[in-house]
Order: sequence, then structure tokens, then C-alpha cells
Amino acid sequence: MIKRIFKYLANLKLAIIILLLISLLISIGSIIEQNKEVEFYQSHYLTPIFTVPFWKVIIFLGFNNIYNTWWFLILLFLFGFSLASCTILQQLPTLKFSRRYYFYKQVNQYKKLPLKINRSKVFTTHLSYTLLNKQYSIYQQYNSLYAYKGLISRVGPIIVHLSIICILLGSTLGSINGFNSQELIPKTEVFHIQNIIRNGIFSLIPQKTFRINDFWSIYTSNGLIKQFYTDISVLNGQGRETQRKTISVNNPLLLKDLIVYQTDWGVLGLRLKYFTKDNSLKVFQVPISKVSSLNQKVWISALPNLNSNLKPFIILIRDNRGQLTLYSINGKFIKNVNIGDKLENENINSFKFTDIISSTGIQIKSDPGIKLIYFGFFS
Repeated sequence: MIKRIFKYLANLKLAIIILLLISLLISIGSIIEQNKEVEFYQSHYLTPIFTVPFWKVIIFLGFNNIYNTWWFLILLFLFGFSLASCTILQQLPTLKFSRRYYFYKQVNQYKKLPLKINRSKVFTTHLSYTLLNKQYSIYQQYNSLYAYKGLISRVGPIIVHLSIICILLGSTLGSINGFNSQELIPKTEVFHIQNIIRNGIFSLIPQKTFRINDFWSIYTSNGLIKQFYTDISVLNGQGRETQRKTISVNNPLLLKDLIVYQTDWGVLGLRLKYFTKDNSLKVFQVPISKVSSLNQKVWISALPNLNSNLKPFIILIRDNRGQLTLYSINGKFIKNVNIGDKLENENINSFKFTDIISSTGIQIKSDPGIKLIYFGFFS
């Protein structure tokens, strides 16, 4: 019974069907965004299917997290098991048979071969020389010769199968043991891994501590962000720095069991300092809100009520370079100011924006199967 199951799983047609199913699901996963919040699917997939909103179908079937669903992992397991069965029951016996040599001693045995037999006398040395020139391996027994070639073609499928099995094992291990975290951290803040957006059923979240020492961006001549950097430290239990690196996009921090990526940036607020008529100093932290924009990041805020006679105005932030744009409450442009510029007002002596409170987007990822995947690709 068990042997019959193994033979059924070793069937090439079954392996192709499973592979096509996996490819179809991967295609769906590349079309539908993965690991997003439910609100994202509610706002982007409203079209009903048989009166049921499409986003509900996505959530119910697990298409929002395809690569970690139980049925996708089962398909990977079946495909890997099918390849392993094919390798053990078909490829290895074929390789073993190919390495054996059989000497035919009767003329009737040669008739089974797709060859024409010439009964004229053949010199063994001449035949051996000819076969060696044609890249044959030769065995000799008395006056008989056995020659073969193409053994590599028998080994090739086995290597390919083992490589695919390594990739499948690595993917499965990463799915059930790995995790992915997204953090948005202000400068100088100390943080732990908290905002987990994906984790496997056997994932263990390490209790590591990090500190954001600094964050900055560089821009092109057109005012677009060219690259952004984060100076990040790893701290031990006593708060001492054990590792430090400036990371950027495509230049992550590599730890023993984690990879720390630079992914995004944002603005959390503004610091405002002003002197009143009696020369007393006051400091405010102004909250801001992000505004949707197709081309760039935009944040908006309003000046707090510093004085009942002070006309309010709107503050617009487009980048992290320290420039602010001021508008009236009616949307009329007033002026551009830089961080640190002193502004005068008739109701207060002066005020200025002292700092843009920026934050860096950090992705912390653990994938225990990544080495197996790389081994499968390069083997």
C-alpha cells in the first residue's frame, strides 16, 4: 500500500499538475497585495462577486497571505514529496543501471539494439581508439568491449530535484519559523521588535534592543529623494552598544538571526519655540497629519493657538530638508520658511520652528530557511 502511494506520487503528470497549481497561486499572490491590513482590502477590492464583496472572498480564502496558508504549504510538501519519490524510485535506479556494464556474448543479444552488426573482423585497439575519440567510457573483458556515455544526463535530473527540494524546504522553514516586523521610529529613540506584520506558527521573537542614532536623506537636483540613511545601534541587556552601522536602501544590517532593512521614512511632528510680550519662552510640539499624494510625501499641520488675536495659518511639509510652506486658513500662499528662521508677529515678539521630528522606517526580518534557498539556487 505504502509502495503504491510512493509510486503514485512519483508520477510525472502529478508533479506537473501540482507545479501548475503552485504557479497559479504565486501569480495570484503577485497580483493581490500580500500582508496588508483589512482596511486596505476593504478600500481597494469593493467589486462584489455574487453579491459578496471581493475583499471578503480574499480574506476568507487567504489570498491576502497566500504563502503562509496551510493549503499552500501542503501543496509545497506534496510537490517536494513527489520530487523525492521520483528521485528515489526512478532517477537513482536509472543512474545505478547506467553505471553497470553488460557484455553480450551471443549474436541474438545484439539484435535487440538499434545497431547494424557487421560480421567483418574488427580490431579491438582501433575500435577502442574510435570510441574514446567520441567521448565514450570503455570497459574491456577479454576480447569484448562495453562502452557508454551520457552519464551526466542521468545525474542532472537528480541534482535539479535536490535543488528544488532544498528551495521548498527553505521556503517552508521560513514560512513557519520566520517573522517580519515594520517599525517607524523617531531619531534617538530606543525600541524593541513589536509591530509584527507576519509570523509563522513556530516563530520566536528575539528580545533585542535597538537605538536610532540619526536619520537623514539626500536629494537629487530635482528635489526627489535619492537615498535615505539610518545610523542604528544594537544594544545588549545593559544598554551598551554591541554593533553599529549606517544602513540604507539595499544596504541592510546583517545580524546572526536577523536582517534589518531601511524601508521608509516619515514625519511625526514639529517643534516650535516662541517668546511672548513679557519675554517668557514657550516650546510647543505641533502634531501633523500625512496627506495622500501620488507623486510625493506631504504632511500638513496648523499653528497652535499661541494668542487669541493671532491669525492661524496652515503648515505644509514636503520633505525632510527643513523647509516649510505657510498658507493662510483660506489656502492663500504666505511664504516659505526654513527651520530656525525667526518669524515676527504683532501679538508675540517672535517665534521659530526649531526641528522637524522625522522618523525612519525599519523592517526587521527573520528567515531561517534563506541559506537552504540560496544553496538550492546555486547547487
